[in-house]
Order: sequence, then structure tokens, then C-alpha cells
Amino acid sequence: MRANKAIEIRTARQSDLDGILELDHKVWVNFPASREMIAKRLAIFPEGNIIAIDKELGEIVGYLCLMFLEYEPIEFPNTWMDITGDGTTRTHNPEGKYMYGVALTVAKGYSVGMELQVHGWVIGIKYRRRGCYLGSPIPRFAEYLKKHSGTTVEDYVFRIKASNSTPYDPELAYYYKAGFKAVRILPNYEPDPKSLDHGVLVYCSNIFYHWPFRALVAWLVKKFGFRLLKALGV
Repeated sequence: MRANKAIEIRTARQSDLDGILELDHKVWVNFPASREMIAKRLAIFPEGNIIAIDKELGEIVGYLCLMFLEYEPIEFPNTWMDITGDGTTRTHNPEGKYMYGVALTVAKGYSVGMELQVHGWVIGIKYRRRGCYLGSPIPRFAEYLKKHSGTTVEDYVFRIKASNSTPYDPELAYYYKAGFKAVRILPNYEPDPKSLDHGVLVYCSNIFYHWPFRALVAWLVKKFGFRLLKALGV
């Protein structure tokens, strides 16, 4: 795994489109984004597209895409395509009170996911959004069912825990460590045999929502990163 000290994180530009697309196709082999999807995301809400660059190689090794929306949990469409406007973020609502994580893509061998999320929170603080939703796959679900037939997806997500009392599924556990909690199941979320096409809507509130001096708070979060968020209980 390459050291993250050689990583630059910044807002994406239109000139980064090819690099983002190449990364996406390497990571999401079964469900890659199209050129049109990435191009429209960059055009609709440029600030919501954040990339991590390996400065030594000059390659994009991480990508986060955010949008704003107004949905409450019960109002969310089930599928990623419906939520995100076919992956283009044309459903972005500039006045929406929540952020939604459209994509988090990290190249193999890199650990830039948390840093990208921190930069996402900077956007949420700046625009005073109440929190962030995203859809998580559950890639161990199909494997778990082979050994525990009859287990419902609700039991798997909400009641079955690992030995340390965190979610059993590693993807949900990853987001749990970042402060996200499961809210509801999203059937037919996206094509994924490992998850049996299920997704899980997860949510993390913005603890800085009522804080004054948002520009200063956003700067502090950007400077001190996930250490500050973790210390404050995000």
C-alpha cells in the first residue's frame, strides 16, 4: 500500500474526466460509469467531485462524488440509478438539506477513502447540510446465505453482528467506523451478485450543523481531517 503522504486531494476539473473514468472502470468492473455520467456530474455540481491523485505517478487513485437532495429516508427510491438520475446527478437539488454519496471509488492498494470523506464533510459544513446519506453494498450477503440459509436481508443488516459488535458485513463496518448507521434496505439498488442486488441506505448527521463560523470549522476539518471528526464523535 502506497503512503498517503504522496497524495493530493482536490476538486476535480473537466480535464480529469478521462482519469476518473479509467479509475471507475478498473474498480467497478460490473457496473462502471459511462463518460456521459462523469461529464454531467462535473458540469452539474463541480464542487461535489473530489479526487485523490498519486503525485509520484500523476494518476487519479480516488474519487468521491456528492450531490444534494431533499429526500427523507422513507422517500428514497430503491435504485441507485433513480436516486442519482441515471448516474448523472441531474437529480441534484441545490437547496436540498442532505448530501448523498453518489460514488466513492478507490484504487487497489490505496487508503484514501477516509480522506475523501473528510473533504466531503467540508462541503457539508460549508453549505450547512444536515447530514449525508449513501447507499452501501453488502458484498458478504450471498456468501453468508450459503451457510445460513433462510437469513433475511433485514436480519443480516440490522441484527447479525461481528464479534466486536460492529456490522457483520465489511462494507457496512467500514462506513460504521466513519459514523454511518444503517437506515433501511434498498432492494434492487444496483446489479451486484455478491449483495444479491441489495443496497443499504446509511446516514451520518453533520454534528457541525448548528455551529457558528462555518468557514472556520470547514477549514479546521480540512486541515486536521478524520482525527478531528473522530475526536468530536462523528
